[in-house]
Amino acid sequence: MSAVIPKRMLMDIIERFIADPNRGISILLFCEAAGVPKTTFTDIFKNKTLELSEIVQRRVSRAYTAWANGEIAVMENRDRSRFIEYRRVAKPKMVKDNRIVFNNGQLQLKIGVKNRADYSMPDLNGQLKGK
Repeated sequence: MSAVIPKRMLMDIIERFIADPNRGISILLFCEAAGVPKTTFTDIFKNKTLELSEIVQRRVSRAYTAWANGEIAVMENRDRSRFIEYRRVAKPKMVKDNRIVFNNGQLQLKIGVKNRADYSMPDLNGQLKGK
C-alpha cells in the first residue's frame, strides 16, 4: 500500500492536474478510479467549497499514485466510450523535460526525462510565489 499524500501537497498536485489539458485522463474517469463522485471532487479541489476529508484524501491519493505510476490505462471501446483498466505491469509515460527552475536565488535550466503524470513540482510561477 502506498503512502498517503499530505493534504496541502495533494491540493497543489490536483490543482495542477485539473489545469493540465493534456493530462491523458478525464476528470470523470479519474473520479471513477478514486471512487469519489465528480461533484464532490470538483467542490473540494476546484471550487474549494468543501473541506478535504481523510477518506477523500486517501482515495484521491491512491488513484493519483496509481495513475502517475502507470498502473491505470484509459481504454476505448468501439463505440468510442472510454473506461479505465488496471494494468498488470505498470507503464509510466516518460517524456522529455525542459524547464526553468528557481534554485538558491538563481534561475537554472533543468533538462532531462520525467514522468508525464508527475505534478509534484510546481511551475516557475509557483516557485517564485513560494508554493
